[in-house]
Amino acid sequence: MKLHDKNILIISNEAWGDVWFSKHNYAYELARNNRVTFVDPPGPWRPWNLLSPAPKITHVMGDLYVLRYRNRLPVLNKWFYRLNERLIARSIERCLKRHGSPTDALITFDPTRFTTPQRLHPGVSIFLCVDKYTFGFHGERDLCHNVDAIITISEHLSVRYKHFHKPLLTIGHAISRDEFQADPPTDLPPGYGLYVGTIDARVDHAHVREMLERFPQIPFVFVGRLALKEDDPERATYLPGRYANMRHLGVKPFNELKAFIAGSRFCLAPMDLRFPGNDISHHKTFQYLALGKPVFSTVFSEYLPIRELMYMENDRSRALGLLRDFLEKGEPEHLAGQRVAHARSMTYDQTFERIERFLETVPHADMT
Repeated sequence: MKLHDKNILIISNEAWGDVWFSKHNYAYELARNNRVTFVDPPGPWRPWNLLSPAPKITHVMGDLYVLRYRNRLPVLNKWFYRLNERLIARSIERCLKRHGSPTDALITFDPTRFTTPQRLHPGVSIFLCVDKYTFGFHGERDLCHNVDAIITISEHLSVRYKHFHKPLLTIGHAISRDEFQADPPTDLPPGYGLYVGTIDARVDHAHVREMLERFPQIPFVFVGRLALKEDDPERATYLPGRYANMRHLGVKPFNELKAFIAGSRFCLAPMDLRFPGNDISHHKTFQYLALGKPVFSTVFSEYLPIRELMYMENDRSRALGLLRDFLEKGEPEHLAGQRVAHARSMTYDQTFERIERFLETVPHADMT
């Protein structure tokens, strides 16, 4: 059972765009050898959705397409929710048939939609869980009961799904084979520290300020959407004028991120541990490691087996000490090569091989 030459439907809770998360990377990587249709979330309901047009498919690149639709009914209660799902599934299946894309495999990252994937008649349906959900959404438990299999990126997440008695696979985050080489940008100061990702409440802003103040001679570059509200006092940290050594570059296309990583001296993942899931993993870590960069972060449970390759510390004072020692003394040269080697063991090619072997054990899976 190979993930080759198949029609794959990916249900995403994040729309297609320049900012990529796990679901965007999976879509891009799977589209190397399959026809992939990426389903955007529908957006808020409006009264004119009652007369909304049929779903529309647009071409992105190669064998990758994006499908967009609108909810027909508002999700006022579970009855409206289920009826809306039935109506939308019917219209999407018709749309896929018109485009010659019957669904061989459905992979959903979204626990809130298409919670009865059988309505789309996939050969196999998979819930791929990359976030720590709390079973608080309409239909979330239904989805776990209705899919053929569940895949998570952490044992910490997997334990939450064992009681559904579905075939269950745990994999880590994966990285593209394209991320191991890049030319650094020429318009940034040398020796900068880099954070890549959304700048929201999940970031430990107090620790960011401590680094900026403790190491004023070190440039800090932040790449990603500034998602803090206008009246949030933490927002000022990333705006011009507050810190001379802070440079926020905003959102950059995913395929440009590796250049910023290549030019950095070290990389950052300082997360606020009060938020669920912030102690499990960080999506950009393997991109950092793929270019041999030292990573200064809070402690992630998924990376404890490679703790010697990273600088993980939850105590802010000790974390500042680790960064100070690195800046003053450097680190053993062999670490960079070991980081790259570890990242190469986690490419999407190898991850897909693991998923293929797993799917061979899933009852009723039909991808022939």
